[in-house]
Amino acid sequence: MKAMILGLLAAMAATGAQAASKSFQDWTVVCDNTRDCSTFGFSEDSFEDRPFLHLRRPADANAAPVIRLVLVGADKPATAWAVKVDGRPVSGVAPEAEGDADVVLTGAQATALLAAIRNGQRLSLAPGRGDILLTGVSAALRWMDDQQHRAGTVTALVAKGPRPASAVPPPPPVPLVRPGPAMSQANLPEKLWPGMRAKLGEDCDASLSAEDYDPIIARLSPGVILYGELCYRGAYNEIYGFLLADERGGYMRLAQIPNLDGSATHLLMNVGFDPETQTLSNFEKGRGIADCGGVYAWVWDGKAFQISDQLEMPACRGLGAEEWPQLFRSRPK
Repeated sequence: MKAMILGLLAAMAATGAQAASKSFQDWTVVCDNTRDCSTFGFSEDSFEDRPFLHLRRPADANAAPVIRLVLVGADKPATAWAVKVDGRPVSGVAPEAEGDADVVLTGAQATALLAAIRNGQRLSLAPGRGDILLTGVSAALRWMDDQQHRAGTVTALVAKGPRPASAVPPPPPVPLVRPGPAMSQANLPEKLWPGMRAKLGEDCDASLSAEDYDPIIARLSPGVILYGELCYRGAYNEIYGFLLADERGGYMRLAQIPNLDGSATHLLMNVGFDPETQTLSNFEKGRGIADCGGVYAWVWDGKAFQISDQLEMPACRGLGAEEWPQLFRSRPK
């Protein structure tokens, strides 16, 4: 089961040239298909509150970085912020906050903090609230510059050079993903047809009883039904195998659910289907506390599934899904 989960996460994390993620010791970078990038710096796993830094920068040539400093554990007594690198206050950085869990730095304050952390070891935000580790920050920012094609330009965060901002290419367009017409879900088959589990073959655990779970059955198009069979059940993940067939189980074939690298899968974890929006979605937990993994969605366009939205956090460092950055975005119209 563990090998299956790791394989699925690796397949879903496979990315094309314009969507990628990479970790550098205590820092992780995720860039989406429009070259909008987010960088995260984390604290020690053992610290209770786990403060973190989130830097986001869109791909536009003149887009400035925006930094969020987050103190987790906001229910604790208020304490004055004191932003320090290796015990020394960061000149020009003085958040107007006391006890707030979330502070946003822009402009000169963001620039000053970036200059301070590039060669530091630890970033502290408030007394007794843990440190953000800076090991890997310079490499992470340099990789982000490279992903956004800023290296060698005056706009780079680390890899600065003499070329002007006009040398940074414009971001790729956001792809259009339009769902097919919503289908009536009346008079659907009540269960999977004989032979469907056999079609999934070794991908499904034969010991699972059909009485132990509900199959997923939904109409995608006239004469095209999505059938989902539970294949594996673990402590915090359920893996379904998907097939397409007609109303009576004819013309049975494995579903082709695309990954960003051009491959396809028919296996998904923790799934749901919304017939009104023709959206198949899942939530892949990298571990039980759900602080890493991915949240993915595909839209049925009337003929096939298309990737519509993906969030991903490859580093298991205490961040819930509400903090995970975009890996792929689309527009519906």
